[in-house]
Amino acid sequence: MGSNALPYMETKPKLIFFTDFDGTITVDDSNDFMIDTLGFGREKRLALGDRVLNETLSFRDAFREMLESIKTPYNECIETLLKNMKLDPYFEEFYYWAKENNVPIVILSSGMRPIISALLEKFLGHKPASHLTIISNEPVSRDGKDINSEGGWQIEYHDDSHFGHDKSLEIKPYATLPDGERPILLYAGDGISDLSAAAETDLLFAKQGKDLVTYCQRRGMPYTTFKNWSTILSTSKDILSGKLSPSDVAAKPSLGPCQGDIYLIMARRLVRASVQLVLFATFILLLVVVLDNRFSVLPSSIHGHLPSHYSGYVITDVTVTTCSTLNPFSSCKLDPEAWYRVDKDLYLRSGWTSSAYVQFRRKKEEELGLDDKVVIDLKISRLTPTSEFVGKTEIEAWEPRPGGIWLKRSSSRHASDSEKAVTYIDVLYGADAVDPRPNWEVKDTPILLDSMTEQLETRLSIRRGHPQAKPKKPVPRINENGKFKVMQLADLHMSTGLGHCRDPVPVEAVAGRKCEADPRTLEFVARLLDEEKPDMVVLSGDQINGETAPDAQSALYKAVKLLVDRKIPYAAIFGNHDDEGDLNREQLMTIYEDLPYSLSAAGPEDIDGVGNYVVEVLDWGKSTHSALTLYFLDTHSYSPDERQFRGYDWIKPSQTRWFKNTAQSLRSKHQEYNHIHMNAAFVHIPLPEYRASGKYFKGAWMEPPTAPGFNSGFKDALEEEGVLFVSCGHDHVNDYCMLEQDTNEKPSLWMCYGGGVGFGGYGGYDDFVRRVRFFDFDRGPGRVSTYKRLEWGQTEAKIDEMMIVDGGAVKGPDAASQ
Repeated sequence: MGSNALPYMETKPKLIFFTDFDGTITVDDSNDFMIDTLGFGREKRLALGDRVLNETLSFRDAFREMLESIKTPYNECIETLLKNMKLDPYFEEFYYWAKENNVPIVILSSGMRPIISALLEKFLGHKPASHLTIISNEPVSRDGKDINSEGGWQIEYHDDSHFGHDKSLEIKPYATLPDGERPILLYAGDGISDLSAAAETDLLFAKQGKDLVTYCQRRGMPYTTFKNWSTILSTSKDILSGKLSPSDVAAKPSLGPCQGDIYLIMARRLVRASVQLVLFATFILLLVVVLDNRFSVLPSSIHGHLPSHYSGYVITDVTVTTCSTLNPFSSCKLDPEAWYRVDKDLYLRSGWTSSAYVQFRRKKEEELGLDDKVVIDLKISRLTPTSEFVGKTEIEAWEPRPGGIWLKRSSSRHASDSEKAVTYIDVLYGADAVDPRPNWEVKDTPILLDSMTEQLETRLSIRRGHPQAKPKKPVPRINENGKFKVMQLADLHMSTGLGHCRDPVPVEAVAGRKCEADPRTLEFVARLLDEEKPDMVVLSGDQINGETAPDAQSALYKAVKLLVDRKIPYAAIFGNHDDEGDLNREQLMTIYEDLPYSLSAAGPEDIDGVGNYVVEVLDWGKSTHSALTLYFLDTHSYSPDERQFRGYDWIKPSQTRWFKNTAQSLRSKHQEYNHIHMNAAFVHIPLPEYRASGKYFKGAWMEPPTAPGFNSGFKDALEEEGVLFVSCGHDHVNDYCMLEQDTNEKPSLWMCYGGGVGFGGYGGYDDFVRRVRFFDFDRGPGRVSTYKRLEWGQTEAKIDEMMIVDGGAVKGPDAASQ
């Protein structure tokens, strides 16, 4: 037979990749899963497998007996597998590489075609392209029954071979092609049924720890192992490019015992000698370190490079200074050469004539003298803290300082090396003060200077040990199931301290418990974080209620602590209230940028506003392709021209230019993505089009939208650049999504509200219950659904759930209502 008559040779490929499916392309074997969960169970399956390995039972007979133990209707078997099977995280990348490089993929499976087809369509998000072919067994009716009835199906084998499907039959015509026409033939598998196919190919990839490896070792067949498809992909690329030949790979020491036994013996001896050497070196190093700790045997130049060494500043003393404008001799300034002042008034600027500050001494470790003591612990208490004793000897007694501060200091040479060493101090406010920074802890008792610091709940936060480097920004990715969930927290309105509840519904969430704004808000948010498990959170402005947040840092930390603790990436933009406290937008964004799991960015300095940036959500696995692009823009604050345009500010021309330039520069990269790429945007203040009447909307419209009086045309820019929806905050008791249409009356953009979350912001319209909006992205069909969750009442319901995007296009109300 000539090569032109062979189906996989139509495109004249240089390489054809044959592969098993179950346990090779999938992480687990779907047949094994069905037998273990729907059939007679794992123990009996393994017993039959051992008989096949020992060659006392054919694979064909063993597999039929296993499948006949399953009585579940065939369609229910498929549904069960769709819920439980996972794709190898790198196969999808291999699939698209093969498509782009004219490499046919031929799945040769002992499983059944309908299951394989259904799983591939789910994993890939679409039916496989023509470069992938499935050759397998089929399910057929048993005793004339419907296969979708109980006990109604059985397997029909592909051929009469020992395996039921002799996979070599499909490969042999290609293996016998003459030189010059014959392509390179590769095979990947994990089980005994793959052995016949492997013998016909140029290189066998055998999955680590599976039966195929054992069988190859017994037969002395050459093979190379793989853990996942990343190995197969990189090796296939090298073979196709000519960097490696199949024989080069097969000659590696990952082979079976024919070549591998000698390598294995040598490797074991080398490893044993290396381990002994490492253990000896480790023992010597530990001995030297212990001796240095006890007797200072190492010079300072060497000591400074030990692993536990901290080369920055350590704190040697702490005090509190008070001063009054009525007393000209009082001063809150100590010698700046010796003392560092935390520039936060302990009275939070509320003392008419008095101020107070925490100050601390600090030195670099190498500058410490013999008489210097390092602070290794700090407590705040009216009573002397309990000390530790060895026998009757007190170890490092507590030393009192003003404000109820107690210090434990150590003169041990290596106290500064310890992770216990206090290396920085900050001041926060409120009984609910938290600190999301790594290695920081807030003291649970306020400074006991006087009644004012106790009333303000002025607290110290201390950092121990090494300061953490600025955290790397997380890389948000689509999940393995193709989904990605965004939680929008609109208008948290955090205060410094507990905050005052405005218009709470109900007044008491728990009978007899007074409403405290921030604790109730955060309790609501924490519940939804744990129930919904979002992949990303958008803080869409007014996280801080500036009027009641004289220390904006304390309020901001509360807004993000729940997210940091749960390791959830988050992106923040500003509203009109965030910078009404003691910090401006630039200072607040600096804090956001330095916190763990933050995606927030100040954005370009040459355009208006702070917080104009893009977040790319990459496809799952190790893909470098963006699946979602989220645009964040600063809508500023109040109108710069109250006479002509009263109310609120608008998006500026420089921002629109930046947005359009950014979107257009990303377009070509996004077009390389093999699935449907989607765009969305978040702002704080609604666009003027939000208040247009006569358009379809779904949700609560309970107050007039307070959009800018001037329309800068940003809605048109969103539509032109293919943004599917934009969501805002600002108007707390509006939570609708409104549909925009183009000139041809086709759906062009959804404009949504998040709905107010925080009890520190207003409510008060028709018993409005606080709520949170979610956006569910589904990569496969290119869909976006949205819904809201409530703090009170229907707390488990998805309110106004609707599909707003399908097939990567904006969908109108009929589709949205489904």
